[in-house]
Amino acid sequence: MQRRSFFQNSLLGAAAFSFLPQLKIAAETNTEPLPSWPLPDLKKILPDKILIESVELLQVEKYLLLVVRSKDQLGITQCNDRMPHLVSLLKGLVLPHFVGFDARDVAQLVDNAYRLNSNYKYAGMPLWNCIGSVEIAIWDLLGRMAQKPVHQLLGTALRSSYPVYISDWNREGDPLQIVESLQQKLKATGAKGVKIKIGGRMVNTAENAAQTQRYIPALRKGLGDNITIYADANGSYTVTEGIEAGRLLEDHGVAIFEEPCNFEDEEGMRQVTKALKKIVLAGGEQDSSVFRFRRLAQTKVYDLLQPDLYYNGGILRTLQVSLIASQYGLKGIAPHTPKADPLIAPFWQVAALVPNLYGLQEFVYDVKAVRPNWCSKVEAKNGQVEIPVRPGLGIEYDGAVLEKAQRIG
Repeated sequence: MQRRSFFQNSLLGAAAFSFLPQLKIAAETNTEPLPSWPLPDLKKILPDKILIESVELLQVEKYLLLVVRSKDQLGITQCNDRMPHLVSLLKGLVLPHFVGFDARDVAQLVDNAYRLNSNYKYAGMPLWNCIGSVEIAIWDLLGRMAQKPVHQLLGTALRSSYPVYISDWNREGDPLQIVESLQQKLKATGAKGVKIKIGGRMVNTAENAAQTQRYIPALRKGLGDNITIYADANGSYTVTEGIEAGRLLEDHGVAIFEEPCNFEDEEGMRQVTKALKKIVLAGGEQDSSVFRFRRLAQTKVYDLLQPDLYYNGGILRTLQVSLIASQYGLKGIAPHTPKADPLIAPFWQVAALVPNLYGLQEFVYDVKAVRPNWCSKVEAKNGQVEIPVRPGLGIEYDGAVLEKAQRIG
């Protein structure tokens, strides 16, 4: 028994030491400072102090808007679907670090809202989603004050439009009917690509697997070889299943494979990425730490990063992720933007600026959807979305509707 115990302990020790070179490399590479987007001198552009007098949540129909007010102007962003569950965190922990302060210090205010009063103990999507929503609305305010689109405050525009793909969320329907629906949406928008869902969203039943086996060949046959296809598994697969599904996708010319494994399983994702050679592996939608994004890039968990503008804390942190992707030789970024309403506005500012925007970008089209008529329309034409050059984020609102809106809390 003692001899067996000795050998077991020796093997465990050897296994532990086998990780030391990898840990040393990681430690050495992590000594590099995080890159940061070069900020303009906002106090030179806007010489007068811009005091944030209030931050409000307004309910307009089914939409929740966050409104930052100064004496002379306001900035607005639509809130995502997570915000209704985060109102107490927003008001109790985040807003005190913005109200009463100068909007021109936006980068410092964001840092304060993360660090001070032990707010960092709440770090993760809920905290950064709240901070990011306020940051985005402040940029709208600053852009309106300067009478410039936000991207002109932050740098030089590299593009005035971008190509899109059409999203589809149907995992369980008749593949032929899904293909027919996608054909109609492609025709209506002129888009040259689609993104479909595979697996079962964080689970992969036998029915899910069988559906994927039917769906992918039918999709490629129905859409033809000239349409770009992306696939999102939403973390449905084990490593083995992810590789198997990825090879099916590769066999049918699918270009991007998003989140095959649970987003927290970095090693599992890395194995899938390493095994698949003909398809781009993408992820990062769920992440809200720039240090984690750096690790994902350094260790090649993904080929392509997909930060969400809100979950990840706003425009500046998304620009920072684009620099991280470039620094470590990834293909670039394709931010998570599954909307065709004012939520897309901060993405426009990033899309205008970053040199490493990759591939087609997401656009939601539903002929039956009722879009809000109290703000600027968001449209795709000839497969492209134009980036507005209106002041701020590029969305105009009906002031009369805002005045009648219900104040939340």
